[in-house]
Amino acid sequence: MDRLKRNIRYLLWKEGTERKDWPSKLAERLGCPLQRAEDLLEGEGKNLTPKEKKALEKATGLAPEEFSGNLLEKHDVDILVENIRHLIDGLPHGQKKEFAAKLGVDVTTVSRWIGGAQRPTKKKLEEIGKYFGLPPGTDLDSEAIFLWTEPISESQMKSWITETILRVDGKTLREIYPALRRLLKK
Repeated sequence: MDRLKRNIRYLLWKEGTERKDWPSKLAERLGCPLQRAEDLLEGEGKNLTPKEKKALEKATGLAPEEFSGNLLEKHDVDILVENIRHLIDGLPHGQKKEFAAKLGVDVTTVSRWIGGAQRPTKKKLEEIGKYFGLPPGTDLDSEAIFLWTEPISESQMKSWITETILRVDGKTLREIYPALRRLLKK
């Protein structure tokens, strides 16, 4: 993840903006179209325009050179703890016990991981990655998945699909329905 994209996502996350609202919040701050903000968050928008840089600096109070630095390191963010917290928070209510059992640990151990009082072993980190279907080799210690824009857990994916379908207009829905039906039919 390039630094600018990661830093923008971090600032939105840090202020408590819900992930689904990141594009609209960024568009509002930069005074740019929603699609442009989405492109910036996804890393498809290469560089900020001078106007966007100025707006971002004004909104955050950060100097231009700080956006090319590592804000997570500068603010002492414990990436592992935030990743675990994000993954566990994505579980449906009551599934934390099931998660702990699947990993062969007590639910209090999971709570210690979330709070940063205890760190999972390397083997447990691999099991956590597998449990959540993360790409093989994902390093939970250094890769800030809590800043990913794509849904990770099953419940997050279902929510994304539901919310997206609810926003689709009738004409588009009629066009994509046959394909959706084929894909989702058991």
